[in-house]
Amino acid sequence: MHHNFYSRNLIINGSYNFTETITQRKNMNFKKLIATPIALGLTVGSFPVVNSPAYANSAEVSVPKGVVRKAFNSALSSTRVRLDNYGKKGGTTGHKNSSYILYPNGNKKSVSIPDYRFNVNSRRQLRYYVDAMNTSSVRTNANGKGFKTILNFESQGEEIKTKCIRKRFRKWKPCLLKMEKDAHLNNSKLSMSFIPVAYKGSISYKNPVVNFQTNIITNKNLCTKIKGFCKHIRGRVKNEFTRKVETSFKSGLNNPQVKAKVAKSVKNSLRNHLGKRNNWRIVSIRSQGNNFILKLSK
Repeated sequence: MHHNFYSRNLIINGSYNFTETITQRKNMNFKKLIATPIALGLTVGSFPVVNSPAYANSAEVSVPKGVVRKAFNSALSSTRVRLDNYGKKGGTTGHKNSSYILYPNGNKKSVSIPDYRFNVNSRRQLRYYVDAMNTSSVRTNANGKGFKTILNFESQGEEIKTKCIRKRFRKWKPCLLKMEKDAHLNNSKLSMSFIPVAYKGSISYKNPVVNFQTNIITNKNLCTKIKGFCKHIRGRVKNEFTRKVETSFKSGLNNPQVKAKVAKSVKNSLRNHLGKRNNWRIVSIRSQGNNFILKLSK
């Protein structure tokens, strides 16, 4: 009896130990089964994507502002402006408008400039025109967080041509004016200031500020002889003529096709600086010191 009891106890103990061993093994296997997918999750999940370019859908690239400036300078370099409404015809008018603006995408916009008139008296009138003002250079400079593109005009000859007409027997006919009656528009420049913005996967401009400047030089004898004429012509040039040039230029710049052409050219210029991401889309741009930070997206 004592032996049987002892043997049962051993069996019971043996069964207990065996059961415990199986349970421990099952627990270990269960932990392995749980641990395996977790480890796999770390391999294909989102955690490594944060620092791994292979899985990233966006990235930021720092590009020197000087590089972006050169890109815009190249994109806008084909812009041309001609201001000319003087046809050099006989008769009472010399008006023949041939003014235009040529934009970077090749679009040519006509600019309508009227023949300006000044009444000397009831029988005599001066009509004046802008003669062959052409841009001679285009350059883009840094301007705060953005850029300023300046189109300079050549200063050769007399840009303002004046004709004298008088009324005889109820008809207007050309008349002689024995003094220098033409004027100069010197140091003329047309500029656009803008902040670069992301546009169609690249960089272009938005709402450019356009400004036209010129120095008017008139003949002192003419100003003395014909009262009010020089004041009149300065006012017309600085106000009406200037607004016409600025409005016409800005209107064309805001054309989506022009902006898109500039964006395409800028992107081509920046490709070498974007490295392996040169085919990615630029979705935003911000200024940071001497650089622009471009956010790129696949």
